[in-house]
Amino acid sequence: MKDGNFIFYALQHRRTHLSPWLKPNDKLTKVEDKEDEEWAFSSWDVFGLTAEPWHGRGNEYRPKFKKSHNETFDVYINTTYHGWLSLKYAIKGLKRVQKADTKGKFYCRSSYGYHEQAVRHEFRLVEVVISKKTKKVAL
Repeated sequence: MKDGNFIFYALQHRRTHLSPWLKPNDKLTKVEDKEDEEWAFSSWDVFGLTAEPWHGRGNEYRPKFKKSHNETFDVYINTTYHGWLSLKYAIKGLKRVQKADTKGKFYCRSSYGYHEQAVRHEFRLVEVVISKKTKKVAL
């Protein structure tokens, strides 16, 4: 990790609509919970393979968009956050996630893969500035 100032674009989300629990095919209702009004940084575990997809099998399993993937790798290595260095690639990742959300890709599922609840999200990009300086204090 390098010291310095890092500027990158990160994906955030919040839930907007939900179906009743264990009734995923029922009508979606607007989320009224105050906690859901807060924006959260989007976990790469959930949204990452959609924002930056991979393709292939075995030894040929690679990022689909190599240049944008390299940006996300550089951001993570230097800041331990997920995001893009350029707004161009961030917008493309945002559009992929938004499209997948309208198709139900991020529904709540059980550990067995059963569809438990329908969920809709709202996404945005934010610019994040991190300043990092390391100093040796002991050997």
